[in-house]
Amino acid sequence: MLAGAAFPSFFFTLGAFVLLLLVTLSVPIIKTIYLLHITSSASSVANAGVFGMCYQGGSASFIGIHYSNNAACTHPQVGYTFDDTFIGTAATDHAGVSRTVIRGLAGVLLVNVIACGLSGISLFTSFFGWFCASRAMEIVTFLTLFLSALSAWLAFALDVALALIARHRIRHYTNRQFEGHIGNAVWLALAAAVALTLAIFLAGCGMFGRYGRAYPAENPVAAPARGKRRRFWQRQPAYRGTY
Repeated sequence: MLAGAAFPSFFFTLGAFVLLLLVTLSVPIIKTIYLLHITSSASSVANAGVFGMCYQGGSASFIGIHYSNNAACTHPQVGYTFDDTFIGTAATDHAGVSRTVIRGLAGVLLVNVIACGLSGISLFTSFFGWFCASRAMEIVTFLTLFLSALSAWLAFALDVALALIARHRIRHYTNRQFEGHIGNAVWLALAAAVALTLAIFLAGCGMFGRYGRAYPAENPVAAPARGKRRRFWQRQPAYRGTY
């Protein structure tokens, strides 16, 4: 791989993996990262993530920092709907708000998990491609990064779709008594997709880069006698790995 592109490709892949992991572990696992934030005119109501939601001050704690002590969250599951009691509308005329998140759309958020897994594989191959300076490993890295970036962009699109559709329906069903806002996890997914795209271009430099011998020849050209001028065929070749 090109010497100047080997480490940056690994670095961008590592960053994308961490970001996608945070998105995957969003609400209800990490309470401070969410795809959708629901508020009323008075205060925050609920946060929705990949596997569920938290309500009544859903920002509880993260890495030991306490934000709220009254957060209540659903159990993590694939595909979920908004419970009316979570946003305070069970006893009102707006009970239909539980249908604001289509269960099928929430289920396909599993693409975030797939993108995170593929980026983890890309991280493994990009490390060995950089460490071993192998053309074959660089080709594998390029292919895995392509799949990772594709899944990351798809995950970002689905995250945006969930947030926008839920925001529109919440506003419609509750007559603007509740508002939905795009959460920070959406922008983390965007940053991860961009990072993986950059890593693809850097890995491509390695896949099509030049490779040379890493060690000198067994029978190097003998040096000319002292005081004589070295001819061009007597010059020692430059031995390099990849560049």
